Amino acid sequence: MGKLLLLLLLGAFVLVLIRAQAIICMSCNMFVNGKCIEDEGKCTMEEGGACRTGDIYHFHPRGGFLYNHTILECSKSCKASEESYFHLKISTFCCKSQDFCNKYKGK
Repeated sequence: MGKLLLLLLLGAFVLVLIRAQAIICMSCNMFVNGKCIEDEGKCTMEEGGACRTGDIYHFHPRGGFLYNHTILECSKSCKASEESYFHLKISTFCCKSQDFCNKYKGK
């Protein structure tokens, strides 16, 4: 009985330790002017993943690419990048240093 209790406690400790290492990210489908206006929440980063911040820019003939909104999410495989698609540009940033490391700090 003592060995079983010890194994159960050890298993519980391992689960707590694993859970303690999970990073929580902010999630929001549309973050504008310092506020989430669509689907605010949080997500838990999967192993090997990261918290992702994606800034979305739209092209305007007179001003070039102008900031439109930000997307905050968890990503299975995040890679910092800057991609352009005709009238759209997406700048992606990744982090996994601490909980809510993708909290948007604004422009």
